[in-house]
Amino acid sequence: MNTSAEAIRRVFAAACLGDALGAATEAMHPNDIVAVFGGRVDRLLPPPPKAPFAAGLTPGRLTDDATQMLAMARRIMATHGRPTVDDAVAGMLDWAEDADVFARFAGPTTRIAVEQLKAGADPAAVASPSVYSCMFGTSNGGAMRAPAAGCARPGRPEEAAKLAAVLSAPTHNTQVAFGGAGAVAGAIAAGLGGAEFSDIEEAAVIGARAGEAEAAAWGRVVGGAGVIRRIGMAVHIGRRLAGDVHAASAELTEVIGNGVAMAEAVPHAFGLVVAAQGNTWQAILGAVNGGNDSDTIAMIAGAIAAAYEPAESWPADIVAEIERQNGLDLATFAAEFVASFSPEIV
Repeated sequence: MNTSAEAIRRVFAAACLGDALGAATEAMHPNDIVAVFGGRVDRLLPPPPKAPFAAGLTPGRLTDDATQMLAMARRIMATHGRPTVDDAVAGMLDWAEDADVFARFAGPTTRIAVEQLKAGADPAAVASPSVYSCMFGTSNGGAMRAPAAGCARPGRPEEAAKLAAVLSAPTHNTQVAFGGAGAVAGAIAAGLGGAEFSDIEEAAVIGARAGEAEAAAWGRVVGGAGVIRRIGMAVHIGRRLAGDVHAASAELTEVIGNGVAMAEAVPHAFGLVVAAQGNTWQAILGAVNGGNDSDTIAMIAGAIAAAYEPAESWPADIVAEIERQNGLDLATFAAEFVASFSPEIV
């Protein structure tokens, strides 16, 4: 792995920043965010009493998004970069040991799947329901874990997408999930490998197609909107509204959506990154102040943008507080991540 530990630290840090900052505004309408917080949110704040998931959460604490990413990164490290689906299952069970995070934040698909895994169900059957379903396995859980895959395969978008599918598979094994996770992992891998920011859409599509192919080979193919066309639509909106992430967020919400569906959250994140012109902090703020699934979209957008940005654009003190609140040392974590890979991967 030739990508520096510092570049990978920035991806992990931006993901954590988006997650923690967006926790306070999750499920809110942008107008309510301004009314409740006295303006747009650009610092760590206590969630309001009406917050459906994060009420009472200490500002700076991570939610399911970044904690799943970090759990999968640890499993990647433990396997020297070659995790299997069984390793991903173990990562999900590791993550679910934090009872507070699991009880508060586990999404609709993840909650059901993890509870079955805890009960000893066959992992091969958990992500595949016994009836036809176009909803189970199409939410954005796999995209939460995808930054770890992108960091593990810098410069190799297709391989990153295949790894993202492995990490997604215990709970989300559809072409929608693998496509969205692949888009995120592929774009991050390309950015860490030195790709130009102007090539971000191409990298996302390469990753999404690779993910969809994995689902066709060994996952499930279900009905519903995919991510590739929607990423194209979102990128077009982002370019049209470049420099104004809040206007872009509003337009993306109207056209694409900003909910928990993979086909909403991932394209929306790409649109914000393009509207922010690669500025990680601005992309995060666009998602945070867009409400709805703000923590997930901010986490994804931050991780993608940071893979292309050569230096930090966000306030360092906020990340330092997030590290303190969660007992993290991201510089050491990233260095250990890079050092863990077996020679055939480096």
